[in-house]
Amino acid sequence: MLGGRWTLLSLTAAAMLAGTACGASKGAGDPAPPPAASAAPDASSSSSSSGGGSGSSSGGAQEGSEGNGDAGDDGRLDASDAGAPRADIPAIACPDTVGAVYATPTGLPAMAMDLRGTILTCAQDVSYTLTDVTAKLAAKSVTGVVATSGMNFYRIAYRTYRDDGVPGVSTAGVYLPTTPRALPMPVIAVGHPTEGLATSVTPSENATSLDDLALPWVAHGFVVIATDYAGQGNAGVQGYTDNHDQAHSLLDSVRALRALLDPSVLDQRVLLVGYSQGGGAVLASQGLAASYGVAGNVVATVVFAAEYFGRNDSFGYQQLLENPTELTIVTGVTRPVVAATRDYAFSYNVLGASSAGVTFPASLQSGIQSSIMSMGEVPFGGYLQGVAPTVGDLFDEGFRTSMLACLGSPVVAEDGGAATATCSGVASQFHTWMQNDLVAPDPAGAPVLYVQGLADTVMPPDQEAACNIAELQAAGVDVQVCVDTPAEHTTVVPRNVGFALQWSEAKLYGTALPAYSSTGSMPACQP
Repeated sequence: MLGGRWTLLSLTAAAMLAGTACGASKGAGDPAPPPAASAAPDASSSSSSSGGGSGSSSGGAQEGSEGNGDAGDDGRLDASDAGAPRADIPAIACPDTVGAVYATPTGLPAMAMDLRGTILTCAQDVSYTLTDVTAKLAAKSVTGVVATSGMNFYRIAYRTYRDDGVPGVSTAGVYLPTTPRALPMPVIAVGHPTEGLATSVTPSENATSLDDLALPWVAHGFVVIATDYAGQGNAGVQGYTDNHDQAHSLLDSVRALRALLDPSVLDQRVLLVGYSQGGGAVLASQGLAASYGVAGNVVATVVFAAEYFGRNDSFGYQQLLENPTELTIVTGVTRPVVAATRDYAFSYNVLGASSAGVTFPASLQSGIQSSIMSMGEVPFGGYLQGVAPTVGDLFDEGFRTSMLACLGSPVVAEDGGAATATCSGVASQFHTWMQNDLVAPDPAGAPVLYVQGLADTVMPPDQEAACNIAELQAAGVDVQVCVDTPAEHTTVVPRNVGFALQWSEAKLYGTALPAYSSTGSMPACQP
């Protein structure tokens, strides 16, 4: 999977067991962690599934609600019942069922900038002891992280903007530590990897989906919110690799977490963490945080193998269009899937649901639409290889040749010969959207830790990471690059999240950065 779970890839035991290349074990210059707050009463309780409550969705009942709330008659605790503010319990009531979180409310007040992050529904979910958390990290082969806290898990829905001016609702998983750091704490906001567009693969509904990405931070006593991105798991379709859409969901998740907890629990520091698709959301957020705004100060950002559209030919999109006779199976495991998923998401969200398949050949539109909305990413990739054996089979021919004209490329016919076309119709609309969606890095924005495996065949480093890093550096962004030669796309997070956690703590607390030793050099950008 693009997001780190491509089960079709060959994983060797050596790659899974090799030590962290970026220095997971502490060195002399590593920061000592701040003291933890007193353990909450639930810290040693056994794990349990609460079922998310018995009430129905509160819809807009919590519109604009912040601060303390009462548990009511459902027997659930919130911060107002606990005396001193706590990081492991929300400050608002969470009476909703888990299922209600994913049912987008209707009849909401008109969206406005000051409503970003407003919580619409909140459901209490499972709790995990310290022992549980330790076991969950081990199950994902996470190295270099020693858990100090259990956690309580909640699910919420909150208001956000999709593209600029387009209102939306995103859902998220919230990880609250039962043994938190000394209060107040920073906000840790996480962007998830590609799972697909189907509701069935919504990350917050998967009990183990982010155990290698979000769990390490809550295991160290931090509060974490992990957005699903608007349209994933609820009404609509997520803006897949849409820089603005994804960044808005991620940045507004910070506001949502502040609305969930007592104000005294959190300070102004924010850390953004993302992997694969989520890494792209973080890089877009780095460039947009100043203009779109974030509730706090983004101190640092961490990306693992970022899937980021920073240029027209990201993920070989332009090359696909130029080579219609090429077999899709030899273009790389990601390119056809990324192209089809992005094209579909654009068409659905910008042109409308009735035009969602317009970039595909008419004979494939129904099948692709059904498959993309019912399958996870890996099975959808297999489906595409069956119905579109060549690249030309993947695109409507008029769209493909018009897009080449829009991009200023030589127009190539379906048989590989020369052809003529103009930049018009859907291709013109898509090209305009592509250009508007490009986000310039912010030289005055947060520094970036960029972690990349050289054995990554899902996102070859010379074609993606090297190009992204070069753009960040050219813009004057402070970038620290961590190169792990043996790491594949599926192993780069568990092998290196320990170092990323240490680096994050140093940035958050202003202590010396940990030493690391890359096991190779980033190749030159070969777009």
